[in-house]
Amino acid sequence: MATLIEQLVTKMGLIDEPTILEKTTELVRLLELRSTNVPLQINEYGKIVLCGDIAATLLGIAFDKEQALKLSGLRKSHYTNNKRMIEKLLDLNKLVGVNDICIQLNLQEVKKKADELLELYRKVVASEQTDIDDTHPQYASMAVFMACKLCQKKVSKTKIMPFSNLRPTQWQQLEQRWEKLIAKHYKNTMDNKLKVDEECNDENKENGSGKQTKGDVKKERRVEIEDYEKWKKRMLEMAQAKLKQQEEEEEARNKVETSNVVENELIENSETAILGC
Repeated sequence: MATLIEQLVTKMGLIDEPTILEKTTELVRLLELRSTNVPLQINEYGKIVLCGDIAATLLGIAFDKEQALKLSGLRKSHYTNNKRMIEKLLDLNKLVGVNDICIQLNLQEVKKKADELLELYRKVVASEQTDIDDTHPQYASMAVFMACKLCQKKVSKTKIMPFSNLRPTQWQQLEQRWEKLIAKHYKNTMDNKLKVDEECNDENKENGSGKQTKGDVKKERRVEIEDYEKWKKRMLEMAQAKLKQQEEEEEARNKVETSNVVENELIENSETAILGC
C-alpha cells in the first residue's frame, strides 16, 4: 500500500513536498478505519489520489488537479462528490469562504470586490427578512464569480462552481438572482458613491485642500447602508417612545375627566345641601 501511495503522490507531482507523503498515508489509514460501515464506490487508486488532494489542500500546496483527476479514474462529478464524502468521514469538511476560493484559483485581485458583494447580499437579504444560511459556500462562490465579471477578470465558471456544492440548474438560478440584485442595489450604490466622490472632489478643489469637510462627511453618510439590527433597534425605540407618549396623553385625559366628574359631584352635593333634600 505504501508503495502505491508513493507512486501516485509522485505522479501527482507532490513527492518533493515535505510531509505530503506522511500526511497522505495518515489520511488513507484513517479513511480505512472510518469507512468500514460506509463503503465508498471507488477503487484504491481513487482513494489515494483523493487523500493526496485533501492532504495538499490542508498543507496549502498547489498541484495539478487535472492530473489528479486522470489518475483517480473518476469522472469530475464523482471526483468532487467522493472528495466531499471523504472530508466528512475524516471530519475535515469545512465551510469554504471567499478567501479560500480566491487563493485556490489565484484570484486574489478580486477578493476585496467579492467581500463587498457578499456583504451587500447579506444586508439586502436581512432587510427583506429572508431566512437563509449565508455561510453556505454557494454565496461565497457566487460572490467571487460576480466579482470576476465586474472586474473583467476572465475565469471559467466550471472552476468556481464545484466550490458551491450546487448542481448546474441550481447555480443558474442563483446566478440570475445575483444579477438582479447587483443591477438593482449594487449599481445604485456605485452611482451614489461616484456622485459623492465627484462632489467631494469639486469641494476640495474650491477649498484648495484635500482635507475632508463637514459637507463631505454628511454626503458620505447619505450613501451608508444602515445595518439591519441597528435599523430594527431604532424602529423599536421609536415605536416604544410613541407608545409611551400615547399612554401619557391617555393618562392626562383620564385625570382631566376624573377631575371633572369629582367637581360635578361636589357641585351636585352642594346644591342638594342648600335645598335641604
